Amino acid sequence: MDADVSIYVMSIERFATHDGPGIRTVAFLKGCPLHCPWCANPETQEPTLPVLFHDATRCVGCRVCERTCATGGRFAISFVDGEFTFDAATCSACHKCERACPKDAIELQGRRYTVGEVLDVVERDRDYYEASGGGFTISGGEPLMHIEWALPLLREAKVQGLDTAVETTGNVPHETIKQVEPYVDHFLYDFKHINGTKLYEATGSSLALVQDNLVYLARLCPRKVNIRIPVIPRFNYDRDVLGSMILWAQGIGAHRVDLLPYHTLGLGKYERLGYDYGWKESPLHDEDLEPYHDFVLSLGMESRVGA
Repeated sequence: MDADVSIYVMSIERFATHDGPGIRTVAFLKGCPLHCPWCANPETQEPTLPVLFHDATRCVGCRVCERTCATGGRFAISFVDGEFTFDAATCSACHKCERACPKDAIELQGRRYTVGEVLDVVERDRDYYEASGGGFTISGGEPLMHIEWALPLLREAKVQGLDTAVETTGNVPHETIKQVEPYVDHFLYDFKHINGTKLYEATGSSLALVQDNLVYLARLCPRKVNIRIPVIPRFNYDRDVLGSMILWAQGIGAHRVDLLPYHTLGLGKYERLGYDYGWKESPLHDEDLEPYHDFVLSLGMESRVGA
């Protein structure tokens, strides 16, 4: 049964309002094939290994976590020259370190759920979905990276009569898109650049794959597709680039293009993961994108600025 399938979920967010229409519950699945340097959810990128947040502002260096961490005689947590270090390949995800930390400085991200367990959480807020036109969204990372997780989750959600949405980069096999389409009410589809070389160099994404999948959906079910352009300084925040992207979207029959201004809300996650945030630009504001928003509207498409 689909409800018994085990999937890896990084987190479940209730009462979300930026991940599809209405009030929604969002399940963030683990794994992404891309490496966007501005990614707001870096904890979801790794497809298989455990992910640990360490808050250096809370940590007092008591090393209780180190003493409680042991997997077959090996330690995933250690202190090197007084600095906290974490070896994900050694971690067994036992959560002992998290429970032992007296200052709540450690948070091990994600765990296995069955599809049924995820949807039990989703069902708690059905009244809000019905009142607001909301529902259930899967996100990531790239939630379609693992079709063996995404397909049963979406299929069971539709059995339960839920409105479904998928946030996707489109950088997945075409067969994956075909498999999930019957069970998806809204594709929140990232479209990052119109130049294949620049897209690949920055993110590892294939423009041909992204566009082929988007053309397929726009022809098959245009009202399901919400193209979302994340507008990033030094990448695609350029009049000619954005103009070309918007015109291309119109050309394939898209009915909606939303513009998402660059932000740095995920910066704290990089610090807690011990990662370097490599795209340190000033955030954009909604008003910066108003000319492009007006251009989309002038072409007869729907548009919104902001997530």
